[in-house]
Amino acid sequence: MLNMLRMDLRRMFRSKIFYIAFLCLTAGILIMIITLRTITDPELRKQAVDAGMTVTTTNDSDFDEIRQMSETEALCATIYSGGFFFVALYVVAVLFVCSDFSSGFAKNIFSYNGGRWRYFAGKMICMLAVCAAWIVGSMLVFRVICRICGMYFAPDEPGVYAFFLLGYLLIGAAYMAQCIFISLMLRSEGAGIAAAIVVAGGLLVVMVESLLGNWGLSFMDMTLYGCVQGMTGYLAQGESFVKSAAVAGIWLVIWSAASFWPLYKKDI
Repeated sequence: MLNMLRMDLRRMFRSKIFYIAFLCLTAGILIMIITLRTITDPELRKQAVDAGMTVTTTNDSDFDEIRQMSETEALCATIYSGGFFFVALYVVAVLFVCSDFSSGFAKNIFSYNGGRWRYFAGKMICMLAVCAAWIVGSMLVFRVICRICGMYFAPDEPGVYAFFLLGYLLIGAAYMAQCIFISLMLRSEGAGIAAAIVVAGGLLVVMVESLLGNWGLSFMDMTLYGCVQGMTGYLAQGESFVKSAAVAGIWLVIWSAASFWPLYKKDI
């Protein structure tokens, strides 16, 4: 297993998609920081409005709330709360897993090493390493871009940063287990990328939630996308994250167990 894990880590951190996806995350952070800087600065806001930009509020208290956000709150508002971070992570995982099957590499792995649980464990650990690297990297990039753009957010306590890392890492683990299951079942990069947008991006959840809302029903809290919103709510409003953590943990177990079914199918 260690040899397989070393091979996967080497492949991942040498691949272009790893860095291209992180550059997309960086671009998302940059765009959001520039937007926040523009709408919170009276002169820049006036220039933007004169240039045709639409600002939905003119209440100074709303802009004051933005300026009073902490670093983790502001970072959530850039690439996390909308699921952009997990969409990028999902796409990288899909391409990484599906390439094993499109190239025939998977058959060689399984014929050489029959312990298919090692394949799943290696992929999960590799993608968790990517998730952790991106979370830490996004924190650093966010701080650098804020300094460059002249946007200041109050720093958080060290424990908040640790919770930020561990909370999103747990959600990322559940998403990666789900992604591996879908990739093993479909073995299609196109279908996997579509799943990244529809599932990790929250499109399916939001559509179903809006339909259920007509009958006063809600299931958002029981989904991984709802866990992302729960994590954001904890950082922004101090809400409890215990329920969201439990839901993410349950989905991690479910999708991990489900992944072994396609792994042990005879056609692999």
